[in-house]
Amino acid sequence: MANIDAAFGLRPYERSGSNYNNQGVNAYPINFEGSSSGTTSLIWTGTPVIPLASGLIDIVGAAAGGTVPLLGVFMGCKYIATDGTPTWAPYWPGYAAIKPSTEAIAYVADNPHALFVINADGALPDSALFANANFATAITGTNTSGYSLGELATATIAAPGAALNCKIVGFDDEASVSEGAVDKTAAGRLAIVKLNVHYMDSTSGI
Repeated sequence: MANIDAAFGLRPYERSGSNYNNQGVNAYPINFEGSSSGTTSLIWTGTPVIPLASGLIDIVGAAAGGTVPLLGVFMGCKYIATDGTPTWAPYWPGYAAIKPSTEAIAYVADNPHALFVINADGALPDSALFANANFATAITGTNTSGYSLGELATATIAAPGAALNCKIVGFDDEASVSEGAVDKTAAGRLAIVKLNVHYMDSTSGI
């Protein structure tokens, strides 16, 4: 059978080590009350995000590589819509879609030891284990489901130590197919990854 091959960004999987994994999230501001500085960019569930010097969060693109500390992975948000309706959503629609100068909160899977599963956009052989790689299409998503369309960019796979977004620490072959064996030569194999440069592991601020 062919691989399922469905992009969904980064999905919480478990934690590295033997620690208890509750897949919890923490709340961070996308916009402060009385402010209009929230990002106009759309952010979908499964998208990596970064902390800003302003105290807010924003989306990060694949071009950032592994040099920009990531806060974690966006898992949804709450805000007040332009018509005054309190809204909980799987994606952030941008500042223009909320009531001006109202607070907006993002929920982020921010544990620096968290592992995530991500769909590969090309062949993903066993030899990719422990290698580093970047995200592909990390800043795109679909408003229909609210999920990211981000994938693992297999063309960027490089030796450990390369300044790339994440480290491949395993494969979820059982979930990669509906039945039968996974095709390691085609897109759609699921990689288990850890974020390489995490803000919570940094000793410096923004």
